[in-house]
Amino acid sequence: MGKLPTGENLKHRGCNLPSMCSLCCKTEESSFHLFFECIYAVNIWCWLASLLNMSSQFQSMEDIWNLYNRFSNLQCKLVINSATINILNSIWYDRNQRRFKDKLIHWKSSISNILANVSLARNISTTISISMSDFTLLKKFNVMIHRPRNPKIIEVIWHPPIAQ
Repeated sequence: MGKLPTGENLKHRGCNLPSMCSLCCKTEESSFHLFFECIYAVNIWCWLASLLNMSSQFQSMEDIWNLYNRFSNLQCKLVINSATINILNSIWYDRNQRRFKDKLIHWKSSISNILANVSLARNISTTISISMSDFTLLKKFNVMIHRPRNPKIIEVIWHPPIAQ
């Protein structure tokens, strides 16, 4: 939506400042470059793609949100959404740390933070049925699998009424 104060968006608002990506220092900073083309972001997206056993060619934000549709299990969908949001947040946070505090955070450290944050999603949903691929994904993110509660079985002993 063009709201992030990247170099490209600031230029559109009339603030002409020299702009360079704070994470790779190679090209002008735009939202698409920062989140998808920068080698820093590419490493993180490749990590996620390797967990999902897929290619990491994302051309737009819609490609990222389509990851959600690959899974039928609600808990897996929650984990993918959480991972995606945490990746975007981590890239933005790391960019700001580099730009404003001159602190370089390695992308592998960001992955550790992402894993920790995503594993917090484990207590939010329950699972009805789970496939082996869903099980594998949840285990890679250290998410506990919630099975539905067993039905409560009450023994009933019935006696016919006494005839009078």
